[in-house]
Amino acid sequence: MMVTVLWVRAKKEVVMTKTKFVGAAIAAMFLMSSAANAADLYTPEPTPVAASGWYFSGFGGANWADDTSFDVDLGAGVAAITNEYDTGFVVGGAFGYDFGQAMGPLGVRVEGEVSYRDNDVDTHVLGGADLAGSVGSTSALAGMANLLFDFNTGGPLSFYGGGGVGIANVEFDSHGADAADPVMNDDDTVFAWQAIAGVGYEVSPGWVLDVQYRYFNASDVSLTSTPLAGSVSSSTDYESHAVVAGIRWSF
Repeated sequence: MMVTVLWVRAKKEVVMTKTKFVGAAIAAMFLMSSAANAADLYTPEPTPVAASGWYFSGFGGANWADDTSFDVDLGAGVAAITNEYDTGFVVGGAFGYDFGQAMGPLGVRVEGEVSYRDNDVDTHVLGGADLAGSVGSTSALAGMANLLFDFNTGGPLSFYGGGGVGIANVEFDSHGADAADPVMNDDDTVFAWQAIAGVGYEVSPGWVLDVQYRYFNASDVSLTSTPLAGSVSSSTDYESHAVVAGIRWSF
């Protein structure tokens, strides 16, 4: 009798153990199924992709020209006049093609640009002395081919940088003193290059507001002074820095 009771108790314990194991297994399967369904339902939002296409842009702002110089002979031998400038302006426009995100998060644009920058003379310096009544202006009309790279942030804000090469006609217009004929009135067309860094903000589809810094360089500008200043030939580099704002329209 005692043996029978012990056998029944052991059998019940085995059955209870199997029941708990099966229950745990069913619960685990249910949790795994729920997690898989939740993963199927979740779809991460894609990062916006910049569209490709043609665009126009225009810009304008302040231009700061570095000092330039040219040689003259005012009767005491050849001497260099250094030209210091007031703050001037730059305006320009471009027509280009945006390849979109051609390199993953990096967008690529190519464009042709025409720009004009101008600065009035503040002071002519000769032999370390400022010349009273200094007048004149220096300007550069340029045609450039630019390559720009856009860094996509996944939103309306973007950062970009690049540069360009081309040609520029640099003109030294009526440099001299206000009470005398000019000592320099010449221009030259030379190779030019520039560097650009900017921030863009898409205000609506296809319309972007731009703010840029631009460095512009036109080297070895050949000049000849007027007969009044001895018709002396020399060369100088034209460099400028600009901060501009503009708008870009894609279509």
